[in-house]
Amino acid sequence: MSKSQTHCRVTFPFSDEVLTVLLLDHSTGKNILWATDDYSPISSKSQIEIAQITGLHSDRIKPRIQKQKEEQAARTRNKAEVFTPSWICNAQNNLIDEAWIGRKNVFNSESKSAASSKANVKNADGKKWTSIKEKIFFSTDIQSGKTWQDYIKLTRLEISCGEAPYLVSRYDSVSGKQIKIKDRIGLLDRKLRVVCENVQNEAEYLLWTKIAFQNCYGFELQGDNLLIARSNMLLSYNEYTKHFLKRDSTEEEQMEIAEIVSWNLWQMDGLTSCTPFSSPEEEEFLYFEEFDKPEHFPCKIMDWKENKIILYKSLLKKRGA
Repeated sequence: MSKSQTHCRVTFPFSDEVLTVLLLDHSTGKNILWATDDYSPISSKSQIEIAQITGLHSDRIKPRIQKQKEEQAARTRNKAEVFTPSWICNAQNNLIDEAWIGRKNVFNSESKSAASSKANVKNADGKKWTSIKEKIFFSTDIQSGKTWQDYIKLTRLEISCGEAPYLVSRYDSVSGKQIKIKDRIGLLDRKLRVVCENVQNEAEYLLWTKIAFQNCYGFELQGDNLLIARSNMLLSYNEYTKHFLKRDSTEEEQMEIAEIVSWNLWQMDGLTSCTPFSSPEEEEFLYFEEFDKPEHFPCKIMDWKENKIILYKSLLKKRGA
């Protein structure tokens, strides 16, 4: 197998129609912004356009693992960008499942021994996990609230998500090697595994996969990372569909999932709950010229259960933040 097959390659193999949706910022009604100065002469305040990331520029945006060490260090220094190794994502996601389901090693068992030969996944930093081969068991008692359907409906959020390694694990974030579907450890991956193990037909698969995507959220400041995260989500959908339905996803199916992803993974400054370069409405500043005043774009997200748009900051107020 060639290196290109075993290591992640970030491209956006979607139609222009799908890419248009993936680039959308629902809070502003425009495209997401670059929000980084790493692509000079492109301004950090510019919108990401399809022509800038396709054709001759299809390799312009790269995942962290493919960037030069100097660039990685600069983004860590200037943007506090630190990517979490996949084994840590797995360990923390395991704790989440253990707390809800009530038992350990639900999806996999972790191994700290570098000498272990039984592990399905062996990371560059010596950490491993072995996927559980058996079907994941859930209670059939609806009253208990622990059925597989309840698991799919659990709402999960990855803050400052970067390339979204906690949600989807298409490749190891340290080595860049692709991870087989059966060994993936993201929160969305786990939901999709449960869907594949429990649905009986295509209609059920499409329904519960959609619900799984509707319940996975994340936000990120830098536009290139956000677009990679959105792409990873949609590519995961394509891969699971191929795995379960034995066919490629249709353009219509991709458009529907892309719409969900563009709502659920949104661009936000976590300090202001607004889009980059905009300001909270309640803050007052002294500006020499009125046109210097930043626009006010509080971030909007979709509540799929209620089928309504809400402000992200309204969730913080409910929790007393």
